[in-house]
Amino acid sequence: MHWFDGHLDLAYLAQRGRDMRANPTAIREETGPAAVTFPALARGLIRRAIATVFVQPRGVDSQDQAVDGPWCYDTPAQAFAASLAQLEIYRRWHADGTLRLAHGVAPKSAAGRPGAASRQSPRKQSGAVPLSPGNLEPPLEVMLLLEGAPGARSPEDLHTFYSLGVRILALTWVGGTSWAGGDQSGGDVTPAGRRLLALADQLAMVHDVSHLSEAAFWQVMECAERPKIASHSNCRALLTAARHPERHLSDQQIRALADGGGMIGINLYSHFLASRRPARVADVVRHVSHVLDITGRDDGIGLGSDMDGGFSADELPAPIRGPADLARLGEALHHAGLSDRQIEGFAFGNWERFFRRAGMLWDEQEV
Repeated sequence: MHWFDGHLDLAYLAQRGRDMRANPTAIREETGPAAVTFPALARGLIRRAIATVFVQPRGVDSQDQAVDGPWCYDTPAQAFAASLAQLEIYRRWHADGTLRLAHGVAPKSAAGRPGAASRQSPRKQSGAVPLSPGNLEPPLEVMLLLEGAPGARSPEDLHTFYSLGVRILALTWVGGTSWAGGDQSGGDVTPAGRRLLALADQLAMVHDVSHLSEAAFWQVMECAERPKIASHSNCRALLTAARHPERHLSDQQIRALADGGGMIGINLYSHFLASRRPARVADVVRHVSHVLDITGRDDGIGLGSDMDGGFSADELPAPIRGPADLARLGEALHHAGLSDRQIEGFAFGNWERFFRRAGMLWDEQEV
């Protein structure tokens, strides 16, 4: 069974020093054992993913550990440069055949309207680099997400990021940005944030609501026109002891995303699955089942693993230790009574159909 992962911090992991072409069993980092590399994703049959451009403020984390590296910044200009550096990593991976960047742009319909879904097969761009025997085949296909957008010095910078392949916009990360309040800070979408949302709509981008404060979530739902996703968010009702409850979706938020045809990607970070104990794969099933029960539909949920983006393989739900173990999640969903159709939808088809409805193709991007 193939998988579509709605949230992977690939360039960030590379900037932290991870050899993304190595087997993860050969990697030991300060945070613990690794899970995600390109060979691991291939073994796990992850064929498509949303990959992030993720940069964060330089400083200290919640454990008073220094946070510093090429993905960190002190000023908007540094955040812009750090974001461009991650986009260059993706461009190099595309050029050498390690992955393929999805164009994410639908052609105009016969009536000339942009954003209409095409009935034609995706067109391969003439500048594509052919795969060599040493490259992964088939390579991972990714669509790029600008997570938090701290690198946008003004709304107009979104044009630059779009030209470099970004097709999904998230206004904030945990602590909030000049665009919107975050899940740990609270706060509204700012006037500049509303201008950024309007520009993203003009560019036919998708909006990611993960990490928004609850107030900002509802404002994005009201004023942004394009489709919405929560790329890596779980169910607040199942996390009663959560330290930052707005990081997780309330039942009302889950219903609103479903009613709007959006997608929710279930996060595999253990503390976002069970708040008082180490999580197990049964806890993933609980969150999936809760979304199905709340919405009464099964087409708006998929995987958004965030797999070891800032945490180690030890903090995945047992017995999952990496992408190759996602088959065990499929088995657990089967034992919980989900049909083969529902499991295939969760694993791959729901994300695929969402982007098709959004008018966004997965043809290869010219870079």
